[in-house]
Amino acid sequence: MAERKPMRVLANSMAVVEALAERGDLSPAELAEATGLPRPSVYRFVDGLKTVGLATTTDENRARLSVKWLHLADAARDAMTEWASARRVLDDLADGTEQTAFLTVPRGDEALCIDWAPGRGIGVLTLAPGRALPLYAGGAGRLVLAYARDVDDYLEHGPDRRPLTTETITDAGALRADVERTREQGYTLSLDDATIGIGALAFPVFGGDGGLLGCLSVAGRSVDVRERQDEFTAAARAAVAELTSGATSELATPLVDRDA
Repeated sequence: MAERKPMRVLANSMAVVEALAERGDLSPAELAEATGLPRPSVYRFVDGLKTVGLATTTDENRARLSVKWLHLADAARDAMTEWASARRVLDDLADGTEQTAFLTVPRGDEALCIDWAPGRGIGVLTLAPGRALPLYAGGAGRLVLAYARDVDDYLEHGPDRRPLTTETITDAGALRADVERTREQGYTLSLDDATIGIGALAFPVFGGDGGLLGCLSVAGRSVDVRERQDEFTAAARAAVAELTSGATSELATPLVDRDA
């Protein structure tokens, strides 16, 4: 029993951190509601995070993540050597399409954004580095569901599928059909299902073993994604090919042509 306590403390601390990351500054009462933890425990966890420099409190006594997380995020990204060439590729893709280019990786029941190259209108985009999409919404989320998750297990045991917009796919049958469509065409088209007015095209990046390493996506206004789909698709496929033919051994295997 004693060995489990540190793990429980770490898990509860992480719940506090994730709530602050997803929702921004929160009061103790809001943190308690978001995490399901008693308010006295929330106070202790916030104090602990403040002690090690990972959190601060505002003048209104609301907890806030500290800028130290930025340094940790940079270190974590630098440690992912398989993406050493990703920043240049993302920048080129964003410059060429005038849209925002994202790199996301599978993380449990989410697709986690680890880097981006901002394009036009980024203020209305849901995704950003450090944020994640559920596997039933957005181009990156739905692509990860298709290539990196047991679909039946996810639909049966995964988290509740709360609709993000009126276009979010939550029905199990519709999600299975979406997975099959993604696998058949080799990419995911997202229109308004994560944010109204925003669309995305998401493409898989495979490793040498054929497993999904990550997802490269292009996002912007739905009207632009719809009207320029062929153009964006060609640009994104070229970017994925550049990633997979880079110098790093982890990405040395060329991308499988899923349209063949």
